[in-house]
Amino acid sequence: MSMGYYRFIKGRLIVRQNQSPDGDSMRFVADDMTLFTGLPNYAPAGGSQSGASYQLRFQAIDTPELHYGSAKQPQGMESRDALLRWLGVDPSAWDWEKAPTGFSWDHPAAILCDGFEGHGRPIAFVLKGLDAQDGADVKLSPELLEQTYNYHAVRTGSAYLGLYAGGLPPDLRDALIAAYKAAKAEQAGLWPLDQTSCFTVNRQADICAPDGSLIYPKIFRRCVDALRWAGGMFRHGRDIDDFFAANPRENDTIIVHTADGGTLKCRLSDVIEQLNNQICISVDLNTVEFISK
Repeated sequence: MSMGYYRFIKGRLIVRQNQSPDGDSMRFVADDMTLFTGLPNYAPAGGSQSGASYQLRFQAIDTPELHYGSAKQPQGMESRDALLRWLGVDPSAWDWEKAPTGFSWDHPAAILCDGFEGHGRPIAFVLKGLDAQDGADVKLSPELLEQTYNYHAVRTGSAYLGLYAGGLPPDLRDALIAAYKAAKAEQAGLWPLDQTSCFTVNRQADICAPDGSLIYPKIFRRCVDALRWAGGMFRHGRDIDDFFAANPRENDTIIVHTADGGTLKCRLSDVIEQLNNQICISVDLNTVEFISK
């Protein structure tokens, strides 16, 4: 599918017992599941007690983790509730991280999808609806982008930006970065709490809910994995730099856009510095592009 065009697919967002929705991913059942066939990197839907469905990956956003193994971040529940409110659903009855026994919920929605990621999840912009034929290939303009939950989450500070190289046309990427910068300038949503640029961590509790530092979700995931690798606590010879050296696959490659319009390709370890128990990050991760593994 050419850059900027997405398949419009009508269906329902669903949650069933023991499932764990969060602010940037939820299961989806299309009215016509064959509309996914033929999209780049197509993968068949998984089957479950509720029938075939896909776990979506919401394009270009990353929200605080509600369930990264046993670890969870501050603001994870708030980001999930922001999605529900945008859908017009009252989240007050959803005071849980995992759907309780017997729970069954669905809500009409539509997505714009241009392919699948490496784990078999459709990469999607989420809409409440659109005056378009089911299955049509739709040009996603900046104006249409503003109708998506993805844009809404960024503009209201309910999500971080998570950009991937080649994932978006430049005009859409620029529109999302502008929305992020506006939300941050207004200190909307999570931005008064964010400490990604420099935070202190000795143990997992230092970055976990309820009282830990709120940091960029990918950095949270890397820190949690590094702490597990280090035996629960960073120390000399077992810090995040050592973790990246021992686990090079976790040391993401990123593209940094420079002030003069150029680009610089480097590794995550190049922009992270750990001194004793303090980790500082020298770039704005909301504006870099990660390279998919």
